[in-house]
Amino acid sequence: MFRYWDGAEWTEHRSPKAGPPQYEDNSGTGIIASGWELFKNNWTSLLGIGAVTFLIALVGAALLIYAMISALDPDVFDIADRVLSSGFDADANPADQAFLDSIEFSFSASFVALALAGSLIVTLAIFVGTGTSTLLLGAAHQGQQVGVGDCFRFAMKRLLRWVGITILWGLVGFLPLVLLVALAFALTPISLVAVIPLTIAAVIYLFPIMTIAGAGLFLGPVDRPPFRTARALVRNQWGTVALRVLVVNLILFAINVVLGVVNLIPLIGILINIVGQFVYYGLQTATSVKLYASVEGPFSTEISPAGDL
Repeated sequence: MFRYWDGAEWTEHRSPKAGPPQYEDNSGTGIIASGWELFKNNWTSLLGIGAVTFLIALVGAALLIYAMISALDPDVFDIADRVLSSGFDADANPADQAFLDSIEFSFSASFVALALAGSLIVTLAIFVGTGTSTLLLGAAHQGQQVGVGDCFRFAMKRLLRWVGITILWGLVGFLPLVLLVALAFALTPISLVAVIPLTIAAVIYLFPIMTIAGAGLFLGPVDRPPFRTARALVRNQWGTVALRVLVVNLILFAINVVLGVVNLIPLIGILINIVGQFVYYGLQTATSVKLYASVEGPFSTEISPAGDL
């Protein structure tokens, strides 16, 4: 808080240095535009977060690949030596086909341990990277200059909560669907005719709510359940929010399709696609912040103007 000059004299009250924008276009295209500005103003910090996240995830991916290679019987060098030898033809030579058929995976304790460790590293890297980026952009939207280090510290404090709630959402969303399909088959396969449209209707109804809840999981106060909060925020404006979310996702989908086409261009297309994917995911994160703000979702005090950093 600080005193400011009103053009004639110093004010007798105090005013915040910065705060969230007073007005923003909350239409789908408006959110894309304001999300782009948010990304553009913070892309260097996002690039650093993305690079670290990628390197850590790469370690996990390397462990997964090593686990799979180690589980091969015969080992990968023997397989490569045989398959790459001149004259190898599994279609014409039964012996070569028999060799391919003899390749097996050995699910040993070391394979399970390495695979789990690699998967855990990749998952946690994605959670921390996404959380740090979202908190950084959330603070920037609020007009706060919160450093990457602080956002990373906040992300680490919330990591177990994020993972736990995500797992809970997966179980709550997946298990009823499995039970419903199983019940339909148990009664009569024709019951699927009713199950399928019900499932589609549930997905359509929940999609805008879960979009807001997903952003709220990272941005909201820890004492506010993200799904319950999102449902309350969206309840009286579901149609407006759904249209907004639909437009944003259609534009993001179109960008991803264009990047996929560009990737087909030899050499230079791959480089353009790498840059494009960074921009795409940065814009996706920024628009999630803007969508959350558009329904007046509550921000954590750690990244809001009243936060105590």
